[in-house]
Amino acid sequence: MEQSLVQLSPREQQIAELLLQGYDNPEIARELKMNRRTVKAHFSRLFLRFGIRGGIKRVKLATVLYRRQLCLQLKAAEAAFPLSENGESFDWSRRV
Repeated sequence: MEQSLVQLSPREQQIAELLLQGYDNPEIARELKMNRRTVKAHFSRLFLRFGIRGGIKRVKLATVLYRRQLCLQLKAAEAAFPLSENGESFDWSRRV
């Protein structure tokens, strides 16, 4: 499955952020002012969307989301500081 194609809704992004901060379902529900069953339903949809089936689902989801976040940050950094033709980052200290 291609994880980069999975887009998170704003609410899913909020839930993912709280998951990555170590919040459990009751804490997420309190923080986002929603029912615990709604939080559980969001997680069930996220598990399905990311293809997570068995085992420790929350840990697997947190790992996928963390890696995804790092990948997005790396892409943003690469866009801001592109590599030169020889594969090295641009040396901003050099004068022209």
